[in-house]
Amino acid sequence: MSIREELNQWMLENLTGEFEQIRWRGGPGDEDSSPELRRAWEQKFGEAGWIGLQWPEEYGGRDLSLMDFVEFNEEYARHGGPGRAGHIGETLMAPTILAYGTEAQKERFLPGIKNGTELWCQGYSEP
Repeated sequence: MSIREELNQWMLENLTGEFEQIRWRGGPGDEDSSPELRRAWEQKFGEAGWIGLQWPEEYGGRDLSLMDFVEFNEEYARHGGPGRAGHIGETLMAPTILAYGTEAQKERFLPGIKNGTELWCQGYSEP
């Protein structure tokens, strides 16, 4: 089964009930909508193994190709998947830890990002 088919089935089964109210929510200008529910969605997403798909298998990923990852994101958007509460951890912090972190840092930080229980942010400062 392709990643698109797999995610399609999962979204049909899981973006239901209370989570329907956050479909199409959480994007630019709407980041503060339903934070508790979006965090619960992130944890459900992580429990299902959808976080860290491009990570190496040894760290819980699927080593997904770029094209498969594009298909995954297209399918997520097609279903109106909510803005991801953990996107900074998955797309910014985890790749940095995977590339430059020690094994101790990988063991400490990657599992929480992968299962959706630890959220990261990026801080900016201006001179």
